Parts: sequence; C-alpha cells; structure tokens
Amino acid sequence: MDKKELNYITENYFEDGLDLELEDGLDLELLFEMIDQVVTEEVGAPTVTPDEDVSISLPVVKISEAWGRVGNSDRQIIEAFSKNVSGETLQAKIASINQILESETPSANISELLSTMMVCEILTSILRDFTESAGGFIFEGFLAGLFGGQSVQITGPEDIGSGASGKPITDVILADRHYSLKLLGQTTGVKGSFRNMVEHFADYDHVIYLDARRIGGDQGLEFGEFLITLENFLDVFVTPFLKSVIVRGVKFETADKLKGFLQELSQQGKPVKEIKFSGSKGPVEINGKYPKVITYSRALDEPLTEELIKEIKTSGEQLNNALEVIMNTDSDTLQQFGPFVVSYTDEKFEGTKAQKLFGSVAVVDILKRNIETGNKEAIIDSLRKTTGYTNKEQFEFTRTQAEEIAGFKSVGTLMMGEQYMKTVWTNYAKIFQEVINPIYSNLQEFTNNINAYLLGEGDSDRKGRGIQAINDANQLSAAAQNVIKTVTPD
Repeated sequence: MDKKELNYITENYFEDGLDLELEDGLDLELLFEMIDQVVTEEVGAPTVTPDEDVSISLPVVKISEAWGRVGNSDRQIIEAFSKNVSGETLQAKIASINQILESETPSANISELLSTMMVCEILTSILRDFTESAGGFIFEGFLAGLFGGQSVQITGPEDIGSGASGKPITDVILADRHYSLKLLGQTTGVKGSFRNMVEHFADYDHVIYLDARRIGGDQGLEFGEFLITLENFLDVFVTPFLKSVIVRGVKFETADKLKGFLQELSQQGKPVKEIKFSGSKGPVEINGKYPKVITYSRALDEPLTEELIKEIKTSGEQLNNALEVIMNTDSDTLQQFGPFVVSYTDEKFEGTKAQKLFGSVAVVDILKRNIETGNKEAIIDSLRKTTGYTNKEQFEFTRTQAEEIAGFKSVGTLMMGEQYMKTVWTNYAKIFQEVINPIYSNLQEFTNNINAYLLGEGDSDRKGRGIQAINDANQLSAAAQNVIKTVTPD
C-alpha cells in the first residue's frame, strides 16, 4: 500500500476527508513505519483479540553494580525510576515511598506510583536474592542511584582519595554526605576497621553509619543512623563499651567530706545508689520540717529517729531530692548522723572493648584533652598511637550499643515483602488499568486490522480494515497522549 492508495481510502471513507497530517501529530510517515514493522514480524505469530484481558508487564530493571557509577547506562536506568521519589535525605525519601505504599487513595501521579513500585521491587530483589555481603554492595549502588546527581558509590581508596588500605570507611556519598552502609540482620553487630576509621578522619570531618536491618528476611528494611565526628569520637567508641559497676561501702567520717564526695560524683555523672547513716543523735530538723523526701519503711511524715536513720535507701527522683536536702543541711547538723557510707555507680574501662581499642584510661584522657583544644593534627596523632590503630583492631557494636550512641536516630521502615506489595498493587490496579490498558487495546486493534489489510487477499472488507487501521492509529495516538499527560503532569 502506497501513499496514493492510502489517500484514496481517507478521501472516500471519511467525512470531509483527512489531511496527510493525522490527529495528535501522528503523520503518515510514522504510520508507514508502524506498518513496515508489522509486515516484518513473523506472519504466524499469535495475536490477542479485543475481548481478551490485557496483561500489563512492568519493565524489568537488571540488578547491577553499575548503579553507583555516574555516567553509564545502568545508572541512567535506575535514576529514571528514582528521580520521582521526592526528598533530599534518606528519611524524606523513605517517607515519600511510604506515603504511596500505605495510602489507598494517593495524591501521587502515575509516574510516582510506578517509580515507587519499581524501587520497592528492586529492594525486595536485593534482599531476596543476595547475601548480606553481596547484597550490601549492590545496595550501596542502589542508594547512589536513588539519590542521583553526583551521589556515588565508593569501591576503593582511589575513588575518595583516602589513605585507608582496602575499601574505605565511606561506602557511598549521598547528597555530599559520607555514609558507611551496613545491610544487617535484626541482631547483627556493626563492625569496622578502627585503623581505617582513624585514616578517614585524617581526610574528612564526618561519616554517618547507616544500618539497614532486614525484617522477616525479605519483608522489609528498618533504617537507623548515627553520626561520627572527631568531636563526639569518644562518645561513640568509649562510652557505649564501658561496663556499669556498683562501688559499695565508701566510708566518710565527717559531713564535709561526704558533701565534697557527693559533689564530685555529681560532676562526673556517677549516680549515687545508697547512703547509710551510721550515727544516731536524734532526729534532724531542716527549716522546721523533717526531710520527707527520703523513703523509709514507715509513714513519710514520721521524723528521722535513731532506728530509722540507720539505713536509708532511695532511688530516682526521691534520691535526687534526698541528696539536695543533704547538701543543703549545715555540716554541724548533718554530722550528728555520721559516719556515712556511700554506694554509687561507676563505669569500668578495664576488660572492655574500649580498652582493646585505646589501651588505657590515660590514653583516653590525652585524646579527650586534644579533642577539647580542637587541634586536628594532635587528635589524629593521638589516635594513631592507640592500640586499636597499631594492632589493626576491628570495632564492633551490638545493636543495643549502636542504638545507645548519642545522636542515634531511627530513619524509617519500609515494608515491601510480597504480601505488602500485593496489597499495594490491588489498591492501585484500577488506576493503572484506566490509564495504561487503552494503549495495549488500541495497539492490538491496530495490529489486527493492519494484518488483515496487508495479508487478507480476497477479503471483501479488506479496504474497510485499512480504514479501521487508520482510525485505530488515531485512537492509539490519543491514548498515548493521555498517558504522557498522566505520567508527566505539568
């Protein structure tokens, strides 16, 4: 069929005829290209009739380690889907995804819906098909692609200019922030090289540890993070590892020494557990009232007597109030109840993971003073002299220890296992069908009529099928324009 014959069809079978430029920008050149494509297809290929259900298949995105590298085709593919996930931080992006996953009537457009589905299917594939180590590497690339732009996966020292041996602490740079990513189980510890951590801070001023913990194997991910800087270095690598011990039976003969010791404990943040009053000189009166804040075995409004004062145990807010009463009592009055025995909580350094990394409390004290001065060269020099650095020790936080680090925060949870995704697809099935099904249906009609026209020798309605093909092409163009408007709204 040439243009002359096609013009004849349009002039004689359409009211007022049709211009060679068809509706919605679909011209005859494009129509001929479509016809040529049909003719070159295998003639005996099965077709789908309009009465059959149309199955919509989403594009398959190949799991690729190249997602984390800027400037390649795989990265462009993942960015094409992830660019519609709004948010500048991981917390914001997770919230954006959850807003779509958890809503039955989302305000998101088709592009955002499909992008979210693809992102979640990729995450599910990473969790289902890869081990923690291999999956973690792919996950790093995925996050770099999710953020797009100049975000990049770090695979070696040459990528980041680090002095570390082997893979640097930084796994991925997202929005100009250094992240060390850990894809973990629910109880897996957070591990790393202490030497590489020190060398990282010789070049950079921060790193964010991001834990992505599996829920139910492949049902979801629970994200948490904490920031490490030189300023909070000891809070991260010493404080969580110290063991709490109760020091009992510290005795003081005088009220002044008791007060001085209590003040010292307060300044060091060491909680008092118990005070025993060993003397008995009668009840103590403070401002005309007995110190009712102290808990003992009888009614709170009873005065302190020789019997009751022998052993006073307090806790929580009552203990704080009791200590305040003691500190505000004049020493002569307080001395009536001496000598005094104090028990308190201390933190043990010896035998802990902190000792393994730093060697001794003296080393920690030197490092602390250098950190307080803000002299980076002195801080790094102190860190390079620690046993953790010289012995190339690994640090490891249990999940509890990691979550007790000052500044730790929960970033969000994504549930995208099979049962969750089925629910989401069910919620949005009607939306997808209304927008996408017409494309499949019109294309199938166009294909059937073109086949009938080109291959239907002797068919009495052959020219009618050709005219219908033109009509189908116009409907297909309109359906395509509708999808474009819906997927990429103004």
